[in-house]
Amino acid sequence: MTQSDTRPDIVLVMTDQHAARVLGCAGDETASTPALDRLAAQGTRFENCYCPSPLCVPSRMAFLTGLEPHETGVLTNDDFLPSDIPTIAHALALSGYDCRLVGRMHFSGPDQLHGFAQRPIGDVGPTWPGAGPPDIGPLTQGRGNRGPELLHSGAGETSYQAYDHAVTEQALRTLQDLRTQRADTGRPFFVLISLFCPHPPYIARRDDYDRFADIVLPPRLPPPEIEHPAIAAWRRAGGIMDVPPDATAKSRIAYYGLVAMIDRLVGRIDDAIKEDANTVSIYCSDHGECLGERGLWWKSVFYDESAKVPLIIRAPGFSEGTVDHRVTSLIDLSATLLGWANAPVLPSHTGRDLRQLESSTRHISSSYYGGLMNIELPPVRHRMIRQGSLKLSWYDGMRPQLFDLEEDPDELRDLHDDPSHFDIQAEMVQQLFRRWNPSRLAAWQNSKRARTALIREWVQKGSIEEPSRWRDPNPGRNRYED
Repeated sequence: MTQSDTRPDIVLVMTDQHAARVLGCAGDETASTPALDRLAAQGTRFENCYCPSPLCVPSRMAFLTGLEPHETGVLTNDDFLPSDIPTIAHALALSGYDCRLVGRMHFSGPDQLHGFAQRPIGDVGPTWPGAGPPDIGPLTQGRGNRGPELLHSGAGETSYQAYDHAVTEQALRTLQDLRTQRADTGRPFFVLISLFCPHPPYIARRDDYDRFADIVLPPRLPPPEIEHPAIAAWRRAGGIMDVPPDATAKSRIAYYGLVAMIDRLVGRIDDAIKEDANTVSIYCSDHGECLGERGLWWKSVFYDESAKVPLIIRAPGFSEGTVDHRVTSLIDLSATLLGWANAPVLPSHTGRDLRQLESSTRHISSSYYGGLMNIELPPVRHRMIRQGSLKLSWYDGMRPQLFDLEEDPDELRDLHDDPSHFDIQAEMVQQLFRRWNPSRLAAWQNSKRARTALIREWVQKGSIEEPSRWRDPNPGRNRYED
């Protein structure tokens, strides 16, 4: 590259499980997110951005490849992306970008780069299929059955927090090195900085916890009197049919504390780049968080609390202080990154460049196939499609759900049996099944489970050395105070 290369540097911060609504700039008066609010004031916040899957690994791999989970074969957290599927890192590097990954990306299997040139800090957790979550001592009590995890929410310190601080420090060093390099060579760079929080456990440092202890309100939405059978099955499997009010309150307080911590870290990163007018700055998350609304926790459902993600972009061509209401996806974000770089289009990429996307009625989809770590659910095949204000959620072997989010933003009135919506619902079902075959996916899932049973058992016995894993230099920091 030469000094004449005017393409922008791109810095993307991705977090894990940040609910789109828990932002001051999104109207949450309790959330403390001054850095993200500032980024939104200087750029554009996308109000209706969805994840490709409400689960970490499928969502992240879809973002990186521009392919939906059923196209990558990464349906659950136990699946890994084949190395012969190209990612945006491959395409950006081919176009001349120096691509670095700092922190969590939830790559499973031996390939821990997938096109990135360097990765100075790897994942905080196990990187092999079948492995369990990281052991953080007594704080992991109850994680074999996720419901009891909520009983241990509160104030304290975990390796996850330490990991995010370590990632941030490394990211600042990486940015400094790359900016020096660009001044010398003119070569643009792409840095993906990926943090772990506000992912559970819901444990925040004492100062952050106490800050929100008296101001976080209870969930707005109670569990419905008549619950969809797919959602009821998920709640039973997660052990969250009857979460004590005290556990709900502590979990929500700690979550807001974790979001505040993340905001401070994002602010440090943004301070390092905001003066460079030729740097694109992006914030997003891989999926949302139910946070007790409707009696649900974590992710894995298609309600907006789980399926929507925050997306904020500060870049030339994106208006300052604007809220974009178009229905979009993280797959559109990856298409936009390639567009900035004039990079090769990835094979079969289904996303649209957000700078050129005009239609507000296009279809976007999200899918879920079970496999949330440590919850014993059989493989499922659920898919959601959003078109304009309508959202259709289709559940294999069960009745679908249909909501009009313009008239019913809380998704309380299921229009599935409303005759006035039969025609549009039929059109959306037809679109949902285009290039998606649940019967074929069922056969593939069953075949894979049978084929990999021995490998899963072997991994669970701890017979391997995990590659590229961040290990806490001070595991004694993990403590639960409240």
